[in-house]
Amino acid sequence: MPGYIDIQIIGDTAGVEAMLQHLQLKLMPPNIAAFLHAEVDPYLAQRAANRFANEGDDVVGAWPQLQPGTQAIRASQGFGASHPINVRTGELERYIVSSGGAVAVDPSGAELTFPGAPASGELADKVQTAQAGRGVPPTVPRPVLGLNQNDLLAVLTSTALYIQAP
Repeated sequence: MPGYIDIQIIGDTAGVEAMLQHLQLKLMPPNIAAFLHAEVDPYLAQRAANRFANEGDDVVGAWPQLQPGTQAIRASQGFGASHPINVRTGELERYIVSSGGAVAVDPSGAELTFPGAPASGELADKVQTAQAGRGVPPTVPRPVLGLNQNDLLAVLTSTALYIQAP
């Protein structure tokens, strides 16, 4: 008869069961939603605030300088002619940085939408122009929203720390 091997592992499963219960608790949709709201939403808002403060970043690149015609219009309206870029009334920056994300929960998980509420009217036009530019009048993109691999790493690290915490 050919060789036959029978392996049995007998041991205490309490540690494994406790770890699985902890993981199950941390990954419950309401708990993941709370994590997204408390950790990821403020992270995204800070990234956006830094993007406005620095007129671009490692995600969207440096925002192109304003054209002389745009500078003249801004100056005539009492705003800084050249800076800050993407900021006149502050409406766009407030919407992106301060409106907060929206967290939706369903039985299968949780989802964060940032910014939370869709922009409408003139504000939606401002977001679209910032993100993609415009043909008339000619406007180059100066994106205000974006993520890259550094953001993915930050969120994954934050998620791992959340899961490991008691």
